[in-house]
Amino acid sequence: MPSPWATQEDSESLWYEQSSYASTHIASIGYGVHAAIFSIVIYYTIQQRKSQRAEVFISQILFNGLLFVLGTINLACSIQFNENAWINLREYPGGAIGYLFEQQAAPILTLGNCTTIIISIMADGLLLYRVILLWNYRWYIIVFNTIFYIVTVLLSILTVVQIALPNANMLPLSLAVWLILMIINILFTLQIAGRIWFHRKRVLAALGPEQAKMYTGIAAIVVESALPFTIPSVVLLGLFGDSNTAQNLFVSLLVQLECIGPELIMLRVVLGRAWTQNTLQREKGTQLSTMQFGSDPAQGKVETTSESGDNSSSREHDPDV
Repeated sequence: MPSPWATQEDSESLWYEQSSYASTHIASIGYGVHAAIFSIVIYYTIQQRKSQRAEVFISQILFNGLLFVLGTINLACSIQFNENAWINLREYPGGAIGYLFEQQAAPILTLGNCTTIIISIMADGLLLYRVILLWNYRWYIIVFNTIFYIVTVLLSILTVVQIALPNANMLPLSLAVWLILMIINILFTLQIAGRIWFHRKRVLAALGPEQAKMYTGIAAIVVESALPFTIPSVVLLGLFGDSNTAQNLFVSLLVQLECIGPELIMLRVVLGRAWTQNTLQREKGTQLSTMQFGSDPAQGKVETTSESGDNSSSREHDPDV
C-alpha cells in the first residue's frame, strides 16, 4: 500500500530527482578512491624526490595536486547544488525538479563545470603527451592528435560558456562536445594500447616474461591507456545520446575517474614501471634499434635493450613523465 506521504510527482520527474540525488553519493565513493590514489602517488613521489630533477619533482606534485583540488571542488559544487535544490531553496517555484532544470546557469554549477573542463584538458593533455612519446615523436601523430586536442579544448570552453548563459539550450553543443571527448579518449586509448601490444613480443624477448610483465601486462595496458575512464565514458555517451535519465548517475563519478586515470599513470612513472621513453629509431633496411623503459627510481637509471635483446645495459637518466 503506498504511503500517504509519498510524493505526487510523475515517475519521470521522480526518477530525475532520485538519479540527481544519488549521483553525488556515487561520486563520493569515487572521490574516496581518488583520495587514496592521490595520497599514494604523493607518498611515492616524495620518497623518490632525491632521484629526480627538482623541476620534475615539482611538476609531478603540482600536476597531481591540482587534479585532486579540482576534483574536490567539483564534488563540493555538486553537493552544494543539490543541497540548494532540496534544502536551502526548497520553496523554489516548481520545487526541486524546477530548480534542477532551470538553474543550470547557477554560479555554483558553472564553477563545477569549469573544474570539469580543466580536468579534461589536463587528462587529455597527459594522454596526448604519452601518445607522442610512445610513437617516437612522429610528425603525423603530433599534428593530427594535437589539432584534435585543440579543437576539443575550444569546444569544451564554448560549452561551459553556453551552459552558463541564462535560458541557453545546452543540448546541441553539449552532445557534440561529449562525442568529441569520447572519440579523443578512445583514439588515444587505442593508440597507446596498440603501440604497447605491437611491441609486446620484442619486449618479452628482450627482458624476459617476468620483467616485461610490468611494461606489457594487462595492468600496464589498462593504466597507460586510461581505460578506467574510457570505458565508463562510452557507456555514459550512449545514455547521453539516448537522453536517458540514468546518465545523471555517472556524470559526477566520471569526473573523479578522469582524475584517477592520470594519477595512476603518474604513479607508474614514479615507480619506474611506465614507458617513460620509447625511442624507435628506424634506418633504411633496419627495424627497431633501441627501446627505453621505465627508470629505476632508486638509482635514476633506465634500462636499454636492443631489438634482438642481446644487449642490456643501464645508463644514468632522470625519470620524467
